[in-house]
Amino acid sequence: MANKAFVVISSRDKEVAAGVGIRWAFNAATRPWMDEVKIIVFGPAEEVAAHDTEIQAKLKDAMKAGIEVLFCKACSDEQGVTGILEEAGFKVIYVGIVMSQLLKDGWYSLTF
Repeated sequence: MANKAFVVISSRDKEVAAGVGIRWAFNAATRPWMDEVKIIVFGPAEEVAAHDTEIQAKLKDAMKAGIEVLFCKACSDEQGVTGILEEAGFKVIYVGIVMSQLLKDGWYSLTF
């Protein structure tokens, strides 16, 4: 099986999102516990991330470390934050098919 993981950040709870989910992904990529790591911000966490500069900074640090960070366009459109996320420099795409393909390709999934 692939030594790859994608982390889904969906919680509105900042400590869960930044303190646990993003931290694990960053450590997994930089220590390196995994060969490849992606972060997918999904659902309620998108609105929190759009308005929280600390979470944005942690996600940008992850990006600088080589972690691909994706936001779900369907969710961000519903929450009215797509423009905010894109202006902050984040990739906002429809992620349903991306997550499905990662699972088919043998990636591990962790959800926070």
